[in-house]
Parts: sequence; structure tokens; C-alpha cells
Amino acid sequence: MSVPVTARCSWTQSAGNELSQLVPTLLSDDDVFVKPDLDDVVNENLAVLFSNNDVPPPPCELHFEIVPRFKIAALTLVCSAPKVELFLGPLQEYYETIYGICLEEDDDEVPIRPYRYDMEIDRSGIAVINLKLLTSANEICVYGAILHVAPNPNGITTQLQRPVDLQKVQELLQKDGTGDRKSKAEERGEKLQQFMSLMKGCTTPAETPSTVKAEDVGEKPPPELMSLIKGCTTHGETPPQSVASDLSSLQSHIDKKFEQLEQLVTKRLEAFEVQQTDKLNQIIELLQSRN
Repeated sequence: MSVPVTARCSWTQSAGNELSQLVPTLLSDDDVFVKPDLDDVVNENLAVLFSNNDVPPPPCELHFEIVPRFKIAALTLVCSAPKVELFLGPLQEYYETIYGICLEEDDDEVPIRPYRYDMEIDRSGIAVINLKLLTSANEICVYGAILHVAPNPNGITTQLQRPVDLQKVQELLQKDGTGDRKSKAEERGEKLQQFMSLMKGCTTPAETPSTVKAEDVGEKPPPELMSLIKGCTTHGETPPQSVASDLSSLQSHIDKKFEQLEQLVTKRLEAFEVQQTDKLNQIIELLQSRN
């Protein structure tokens, strides 16, 4: 039974046929993993050569993926890399590091030696794997590979990749920022309303504590207004000309304080927006690196 395989490599393919067509699948038993014969794995018609001219070269990454109706139970691979790192699932979770079994005797005249890997994947429902072939050489030869597959007991529902919706993430970040800005604006409006209520009481000498609204009883003004309130309470005992002069000075002082408060709020909002933008950029970079 043949299962379609999607395969790709991060290095440039310099020889051989299409990689996806060169990786056969073998229906496997979940309980017993039977290693195939070497002749069934290695074939000159299935060999592929990859190259990279960077110094030093980055890890050569091989990606294999099958339909979610099946799972990858094991992988047999013969290549020229002496060490391989295995990652599982769409999120590329690290699974293990494997050292290959050299199939040729040590010989200085042989520049490329084949190494065999028989990797069992003891994890349910894995349909995507990623291999990092670690070597210092600029060329890697894959002599052959077989994917051992089995029916996936978890079915399609647990295998479909659920990518993070970047638009939704951005909307959530913007929503948080707007909510914070709104709460600060509301707080500022409440303080302004409370202050205007206090000013109204100061400019009406005939008004006594008994005329204060019931809902204002027990409310404690903010600390930054205490000095202003104290000043207002003494103005009722001074002549009208002195009160008008003091109120003018008080109004200028209040306007200056509100300008400072507005500058402080604007500065903090700008810092918050920069912080949220940096977080979003980090999320996008992380998602792009994993894809």
C-alpha cells in the first residue's frame, strides 16, 4: 500500500530525481518494528545528492509529511551524515539525537561514508517529521529512505495543523491597548468631573456642607487635589476681589497640571504601543522561523 509523501530539503538538490518520488512507504505493525534489509533501502535510482556552499554550512533539514489518516511509526534512512536530530509534529518538537551506524570500514580514501538510521517514533498520531543532518561537509548524499506508516487511531481531527491566526493575535493586542487607553481616559474624566464638582462648591459661598449631594458624602478626593481643596475652603472667608484673583491663579495652576498629566499619559501610551509592537514582531518572527 502506497501513501503519498511530501518531502523537501533545505539544501540545494544537485543530483537525483524528485525527493518526494524517492521515498517509499511501508505499512508497519504498531507492536513490532521490523528493520528492512539494506538492499530494500539503498538503491542507486533512489539516491539524491544535496549541496550547500556556505562555510560552515547550516544543518541540512529534511522534511517528511504524510496524510493525517496515517501516522509515521518509524523511519529508515541511509545517508552520509554521521549524526541526525529528529523533530516531531507541525510545531517541530525536539525528540532525540541519533548517531548513525557506519556501513563502511574506516578508510581515508573514502571521502563519503554511508550511515544507517532506524528511528522508531513512539508517539501517537505523528504525520510530520523534520530531520537535521549534522555534518561539516558541503555535500550530503541520501542513498535511500523508507517511511514506515500505520493507520492513525486519532483520525483526522487530531492531525490537522492549526496555525496561529496572526490577524487574530494582532486584534487581541490592539484590543488590550485600546482597553487600557480607554480606562485611563475614563479615569481622567472622572477626576475632572470630581474636581469641577469641588470647584463649584468653592465658588458658591452660600453652599454649605448640608447642601452637598448624598452621593458625594464619604468620597475622598485624590491626594493631588488636597492642597487645592484646602485653598478653596479658605476663600469663602476672603473678600470677592481676593477670591477672583486667587481663582484665576488657581485656574492657571490647574491648567498647567492637566497639561503635565496629558503629557505623562501620552508618553505612557506611546511606550505601551511600542512594547505591544515589539511583542507582535517577536510572535511573527517565531512563527516564521517554525514554518
